[in-house]
Amino acid sequence: MRITTITTDHLRVPLPKRGKISLISAQPRTSGGPEFVDLILARIETDTGTTGLGFTYLLGPGSAVVRALLETELAPLMTGENPHDTDRLLGKAEAHFRAAGFAGLPARAYSAIDIALWDLKARSAGVPLYQLLGGARAATPYFISDGAGTTWDAGDVVKGVKPAIKQGAMGVRVEIGGGDVNADAEQVRELHDALGDEAWLGVSAGGRYDLNTALALAHFFDDQGIDWFEDPIPAADFSGYARIADRLEVLLAVGATFDRREDFYRVIRDGLARVVRPDPCRLGGITPVLKIAAAAEAYHVAVSPVRTPEIGVHLACALTAAPHADSVSWFHEVFNGGPKVENGKLVPPTEPGLGLTVNAEAVAKLRV
Repeated sequence: MRITTITTDHLRVPLPKRGKISLISAQPRTSGGPEFVDLILARIETDTGTTGLGFTYLLGPGSAVVRALLETELAPLMTGENPHDTDRLLGKAEAHFRAAGFAGLPARAYSAIDIALWDLKARSAGVPLYQLLGGARAATPYFISDGAGTTWDAGDVVKGVKPAIKQGAMGVRVEIGGGDVNADAEQVRELHDALGDEAWLGVSAGGRYDLNTALALAHFFDDQGIDWFEDPIPAADFSGYARIADRLEVLLAVGATFDRREDFYRVIRDGLARVVRPDPCRLGGITPVLKIAAAAEAYHVAVSPVRTPEIGVHLACALTAAPHADSVSWFHEVFNGGPKVENGKLVPPTEPGLGLTVNAEAVAKLRV
């Protein structure tokens, strides 16, 4: 089997408006963030007729560059290759961009290729992707997250997530770091009080704080009983993460803003966090996430893939180190299929591969 063609599409997907609730991501989108997300699709065709669908996304600028990298650099590089050779092809892509650097937009672009390759491999085998990857479980706990803004109202969040929590969702992950740190702390306290101790509450700062501010907030979250604090300081501040991990009880989750898998290896090896958060659409696809997960399992560190439950549900059901899935649902209008909530758990599709098809009407409406 050989790759014959790789085609792309660029869609601009509006983020859900405040109060609009989707099946999986029950939380209304917060204010203070982007109004849309750019979705880049990649379709791989082979000489046997087997196909694969992949995608990547961006919440800021760079989507035109990512698509150009796919079409002018990566598609020619991958044409004629065996699509089953995912590990070798990742290395080929990394070598191709060695001079310019693979991390960043090249990795974003290759993510769509790698995800499409895994979709193709599972379709070729006739099994859902989570089974091809190991099939540790057939359903996974999940939490709700929108991850697109730092300004939100606790009452609105509670109103949005309560129905999903009643259906089995663990709780909600929110973002902070948009302004005054005291206001951020008070906002989280109000949300925690409104949700109650039974609901899980995760807080992400997206690397927006300096170390001293993050330490003060983490102490506050310890006292409040917050379940995890994610990316409190910039990704490169490993000594800062060591100080936070050494002093606090709050569960530290790290990696949603990381661009290199080597940084995950350092966090895992040095015990800087108890949860790592790789983004398959940021790091180069599913293959790098599998490498990170193998290292994490060896050091008894949990893995919680970021966003995109269309991919994350398969990883969470395949990896023994993954305790749950992130259920942010931005692309339900674009994709037919995807995970569903059954008996309080997130369940992957039973169709081969990712179990996704593209809604042609949505593509026509959202195409850039």
